[in-house]
Order: sequence, then C-alpha cells, then structure tokens
Amino acid sequence: MDQQRRFAFNLKRLILLLALVSTVITLLSSYLAIFQVEKKLLIESSLRASQSYATRLSLTADLFFNAAQKQVAYSADLLGDEFDNIDALTEEADRLHIQSKRFSSVLVVDKTGVVRAASRNSADMVGIKLVSDANTAALSTHNPVLSSPFRTEQGNHIIVLSAPVRNARGGYMGYLATEIDLSKSSIVDSLINAHNYRKDAYIYVIDHEGDVLYRAASGWIESAPEGRLNKAQLGDKTQGFVRMKNLQGEESLVGFSTMDVAGWTVLVLHPAQADVILLYHVMMQVLFYTLPIVILVFIGIWLLTRYISRPLRQLASRADTMDSKDVSKEIEQVNAWYYESSKLKTVMLQGIRLLHQRIEKLSTEAHTDPMTGLLNRRGFYELVDKQLTESARIAVITLDIDHFKKINDTYGHDVGDVVITQLAQLILDSSREGDLLCRMGGEEFLLLLPGASVTQAIQLAERLRRQVESRHFDGAGNVTISLGVTHFYPERDNIDGALKTADKALYQAKNEGRNRVINL
Repeated sequence: MDQQRRFAFNLKRLILLLALVSTVITLLSSYLAIFQVEKKLLIESSLRASQSYATRLSLTADLFFNAAQKQVAYSADLLGDEFDNIDALTEEADRLHIQSKRFSSVLVVDKTGVVRAASRNSADMVGIKLVSDANTAALSTHNPVLSSPFRTEQGNHIIVLSAPVRNARGGYMGYLATEIDLSKSSIVDSLINAHNYRKDAYIYVIDHEGDVLYRAASGWIESAPEGRLNKAQLGDKTQGFVRMKNLQGEESLVGFSTMDVAGWTVLVLHPAQADVILLYHVMMQVLFYTLPIVILVFIGIWLLTRYISRPLRQLASRADTMDSKDVSKEIEQVNAWYYESSKLKTVMLQGIRLLHQRIEKLSTEAHTDPMTGLLNRRGFYELVDKQLTESARIAVITLDIDHFKKINDTYGHDVGDVVITQLAQLILDSSREGDLLCRMGGEEFLLLLPGASVTQAIQLAERLRRQVESRHFDGAGNVTISLGVTHFYPERDNIDGALKTADKALYQAKNEGRNRVINL
C-alpha cells in the first residue's frame, strides 16, 4: 500500500516535472521568439521615430523659410515704385531687419548687381558690386532665390534669401536680399529647434553635397562644424530611414527628412546596438523574475486573459477611430465590468468630448483675429474659395485707417487697438450675412461682398467712411479712413488680381488726400 502511494506520488511528481519542463521549454521558446520579433520591431520603431522627429524638425525649418520668403517678397513689392528713392529703400531695409531678428543684414541690389541701399548695420555695403553665386542666380532668373550656404570674406557662414523687385509695369529693377548668418548657433538652433528626444541621439543638418551645416547632441550644440556625410546612402528619397555611420564612425540608425524650401536634410541618428542591448538586459531580467510566477499562474492567466482583456480590446479598437462621429456611442456599449476598464471608458468619453471641443476652438482661433473677431488672413484665404464657387459677381473693398501710425505714436498702442476694435464693430454692423470680413494685418481691412454690384459696394464704402468720420473714437477723437473698391467675376477673373486692383484704388485714395473712396 505504501509502495503504491509512493509510486502514485512519484508519478504525480513526474507528471508535474514533465509539465514544468514542457512549460519552461515553451516559455524559453516564446521568449526567444519574442526577443527576435521585438528586436526587429524596436529597430523599425526607432527608425520610424527618428524619421518622424526629423520630419517634424524639417517642417519647423520650412515654416520659417516660407514665412521669411513671404516677408521678403512683401517688402520687395513695396519697393517697386520707390527704387529711385534711396531713403525709402533704406527705411524699408531697416524695417525688415528690425522686424525679423534672424536676418543679419538686408540689401537692395539693382539689376547690375550693385548694392543700392542697405540696412544701417550693413551701410558699408552700399555701392559695392556683388559677385556671389547667390547674386548671379537672382539676376539671371529674376525669381526668388534661396542660396546654398557659403562663407564670406569675414569668415561668416551665411545663406541669402532674395526676392525680385519690379515696378508697377512689371519691369525688373533688381532684388531685395536678406542674409541669415549660420555662424550664430542660436540662429540655426532656433530654426531647427533641435531638442533631443533621447539622450544618445545626434541631430545633423546637411546641405545638397552632404556637408554638415549643424549638429546637436546631448549636452552640446555646434553650428557649421567640419564634416561631411555620404549623402548617396540616403538614396533619392526625401525622407525615410537607413543605417549609416555618424561623424564619429559609429554604426547608427538614421531617420531623415529633406526640407522643401532650403533643400537641406535633417538627420536624427542613434547607435544601432543601443536598443538591442537594452532589450537583451530587459528580457533577461523579465525571464529571471517572472519564471516562477509564470509557472504557478500560467493556466489561470490563460483562462482569465481573454475575459479580462475583452473590454480593453474593445476600447483599444475604438481608440483607432477617435475622430469618428459615432465613436462615443460605440464606447458606451462596451461592457467595462471592472474598475480599471470602467475608468478608462469614462476617461475616453471625456477625452473625446474635450478633443472635439479643442479641435473646434483651435479651428476658430486659427482663422480669427483675436482682437476684432474678424477673419484673419489665413481664415480669409481658406474660406474665399467657397465664396468664389457660389457667387457670380463679387465686390471687393479694402480700407485702412488714415495716419494710424500717428495715432499710435501720439496716444499709444492701447488707444490704437481701441480704434481698430471699434472700427471692426462698425464694419460688422454694416455688413450683410454672407459677407466675408477680414483684418489683413495692422490697420488694413478687407471686405468681400458676394453678389453685390459696384454701386452697392461704393454706397457701403461711403456709408462706412461717413460713419467713421463722424464718430468719436475713445482716446483718439476723430479718425478717417481711405477705401478702395472694385469687383470681379470669379468665372473669368482671378481674385488675386481683384485684390491688387482694390489695393491700388486704396493707395490712390490715400494719394489724393485720404478720407475718400476710389473705385477702379
């Protein structure tokens, strides 16, 4: 009897041992498979994260260059009819230099390549004939130019951003050039905004030839360092990820993205073995500490996992469609029977509501001038296409406040803001439903009147002019405005041409004594 008990006990132990060995073998096999899969996924994830980070950095730089190009183009447009007025050229160059601190100097160059005027910090350049590749490109193409980086005689590492200057008849007069000094680390770092997302990462910026313009790593930033990378390793793609060596010769995982405007490439690098080594240590520790527990709870986990994870799987699947209109109803139908899933369900529902509210608020803020409540320039151009397709005839009114700078200088900017706000309210009160009202910047306003005739637009403009003339503005007293009126037919006319015509009428109103309406 005792022998039978010992045999039964030993057989039981044998079965338990066999089950334990089978479980351990299965566990080790699973860990090895997980290690290989996670290694591949981790490397791919790191590469994609590096690419995503590089893309974000390149987009930030592109936003700067796009904004800078618009600034330079706007100033160039103002200089077309003032090209013989050296004082006006110098004043505009100074204004642009002061407005954008990233421009180290501003030059006005005639069509022979001679510097006609310059910002005061570069006054010694006036009269010098430029011979750089950037100058040659600007004069030969008559188009906006963003030059490749080059070094000046003073050893500064710069790029040149230029825009052509044309008179009212379209004749080419020369170009307006701005210089950005890459030798100043604060300039490049502010463009790239390179704050490393991991401690072992490097950020490189290379030009078309692979020369390193900038690099940043944990604890240091260096602008325009010596070094070159083999750009051919990136292939013909504008963004992606590869394996390559960094400037220190280390094998690295690299995500890259090329800027649309400058043509530079941002590279985010980190050591190729770092993620694998980390994963190896983590997997070994997990295996060592969880093996006894896994053996004891393996069967229970297998039985309970599906039941416990079902609410989470359902919530996770809904998370992929957070922007769907019906996602809230779908989440409410999930049976979150235990505390954590119930809390997660509640948080997701709250998050969806906040997300939709935030999106709506951001959309409004992005398209609206915060001071006046009117559309801003961005909002106008995003909504104008709809008005163009729905209207056969559109009247355009541009207006700005006469001598607004004098109001600011005399009474202060706070009073100037009050004048702008009260004028905006007058415009709102005089407009119809469906009119497009916009503050284009500063003291300038734009009204788009779908379906209105020129006569109706002139009547509205005159009414606004008289209302402003007779109104007492808080802190500033009497104020006048000048207005330009035109109209166009969307089916055959271009809105940009109409806006230029309206601006021309506005400038004519100013030139003829202000406080009047001119129709062209």
